[in-house]
Amino acid sequence: MKRVDFHIHTIPVNDKDAHFEFDLAKFQEYASALSVDAVAITNHNLFDLEQFKEIAKTLENVVVFPGIEIDFEDGHLLLIGENDNLDDFSQKCESVKNELASGNKISSDKLKEIFVDLGGYLLIPHYDKRPKVRQSAIDSLSDCIFAGEVQSPKKFHRIIKETNSLTPVVFSDARISIDLDAERHQGKHTFINTNSNPLTLSAIKTALRDKNKVFLSNTGRHGFFQVFSDGQELSSGLNIIIGGRSSGKTYFLDKLKDIYETEEKSIKYIKQFDLVRDDEKKFNERVEKDKSAIREEHLKEFRKVVEDVIEIDRRATNHKLEKYIETLLDFASSEKLQDEFSKAKLFKETKYQVRKTQEEELKRLLKAVMLLLNNHTYKSTISKYISDDNLKNLSNDLAKQYKKLLEARLKKEWINELVSETRQQLESKTSSPKIDDDDIDFYRIKLERERIRRFNAVANSIKKETEIKKTESFGKFKIRVIASPYVGAQGLHDESGKQVSFTNAFVKYNLPIAFLEELKIIESLEKTELYRYFCKVTYQVLNEYDKKVSGGEMAEFNLLRVLQDARQYEMLLIDEPESSFDNLFLKKNVNKEIKDISKEMPVIVVTHNNTVGMLMEPDYVLYTQRKIVNGKDEYRIFSGSPGEKEFKTANGTESIGSYDTLLDTLEAGQEAYSIRKGLYDSFKK
Repeated sequence: MKRVDFHIHTIPVNDKDAHFEFDLAKFQEYASALSVDAVAITNHNLFDLEQFKEIAKTLENVVVFPGIEIDFEDGHLLLIGENDNLDDFSQKCESVKNELASGNKISSDKLKEIFVDLGGYLLIPHYDKRPKVRQSAIDSLSDCIFAGEVQSPKKFHRIIKETNSLTPVVFSDARISIDLDAERHQGKHTFINTNSNPLTLSAIKTALRDKNKVFLSNTGRHGFFQVFSDGQELSSGLNIIIGGRSSGKTYFLDKLKDIYETEEKSIKYIKQFDLVRDDEKKFNERVEKDKSAIREEHLKEFRKVVEDVIEIDRRATNHKLEKYIETLLDFASSEKLQDEFSKAKLFKETKYQVRKTQEEELKRLLKAVMLLLNNHTYKSTISKYISDDNLKNLSNDLAKQYKKLLEARLKKEWINELVSETRQQLESKTSSPKIDDDDIDFYRIKLERERIRRFNAVANSIKKETEIKKTESFGKFKIRVIASPYVGAQGLHDESGKQVSFTNAFVKYNLPIAFLEELKIIESLEKTELYRYFCKVTYQVLNEYDKKVSGGEMAEFNLLRVLQDARQYEMLLIDEPESSFDNLFLKKNVNKEIKDISKEMPVIVVTHNNTVGMLMEPDYVLYTQRKIVNGKDEYRIFSGSPGEKEFKTANGTESIGSYDTLLDTLEAGQEAYSIRKGLYDSFKK
């Protein structure tokens, strides 16, 4: 079995890496401490030939392959070559560097153009690791790509089972710096079953084509992954850690966290007593946070409706309309005052209504088309679907329509200006009253009133009492989210959290547009938040009796919610859940949830409790032991699968009986176990 790490950085690249100082001695230490058989140097978009030669010469017992991590399409691609024709490889990597520096993208065609025979290299795209190479790009090189890099053991074990997937591999992505901690990378390598000696790239490629020859453990067992350099494994399912007090159980979890917490959502670590520290206030704050997210989702579309009408000024519109009607009636009733000037057609002429809506929309479309036409970075992708000729034709067509609309608008504006000037001259020569219609737009007024009508209908609808989210079950708990109308000004005040009166506003609560206008008057309220005051959202956490949860039940609910959230992560660590909860709750609610999660990812649970330890039927058991050697703590781990008579150390040199170990740790020994059994039997009789 060969341990390989084909994703290692030795040169920091400004826009890709935080700065680090390369240290060759640290590289030697890294390779030795982790017993790596082969590495590839894969810096971002560059290959340093002189540095590579120095590394290869120094790492005497490690096969060093030349490589490069390329910005390929929208993701990253590792390209690794044999270590024979280094000058040629260096020149091709320089071409990659120059292409990217010129603003060009490395596409499949460009990759073939630069490296010519891709079959002579090992190509490993980011497969389930950010930034991912999209599947269409992988398919375009399907003859040359058969392995893909993934982020975690969870993803490795999921993908290894998929029939049509690439062979997954896990690498360290390490930066070989002066402050490198090799231990933080000890669980991040791929083991390949090959007898090739010397180890060649060709032999590695042959092995990678066969999923049955690729593992995350030196023992060659699928369903397991190696976490420490001494060979210690964990199951990809449910692992239980037992041991005496201060024997290293929590220390073990902390080490796993340090190794695998490489990015957000990597590790979910539920520490001992974390979930029982919430008083009622903190619990309600958590609930309020959940309620807020659900309310925002429920009111998301209504928020847009409010934004659509919030700037409407009904008073100003009504004032203009009233003024127009008043002057129109005055003109109609003053027929005797009319003369040749007021009788002229242009005296009463209505101006064109000029609107730029279509014109502005066409302008945006033209800009979008020109953006596609002039884009160089994604030119190859755009050209797959739309040719330059089609884009040019579309641009010309839209431009013609735009010019037509522009010409029509300019004509209307010219006529309006002519009418306005003529009317002013006529009005100055007559005693007949004028019609004040300069700023009246009946079409806009009609649209405005229609928007208000629809707003009122939607606002009244959103207030109706309804369950806005289907009742969720979390073990013995239920969550109901109810939307309902506010019943008084106090409810609005509580929602705002501000020292402000809502009495005047609430009077108009059943007249939505008037209510909105009153809310706008309250200076301390943000206009962008006014949509919240139309509908009350209540988030109810209930126990199995449909009653409000008690203090102890709050902690139980928190645990179940946290476990549900853990499914988004790559690994779950739990430290002694029994410290806070009774056995019946653990058995009926927690065990099943944890067992289900372990079907999706590695789960590691520290416990002293037989309900947790055995009733969950773990896939792997680890026993920790602490000894003082020469005044220093020394932690040892014995492990094995259920059914094995002995738990052994990773190197197999020491063992302990599994039966006695389990009884001593979980039942206080055989004698206590027998006594308890007898006591239970006596109650039964």
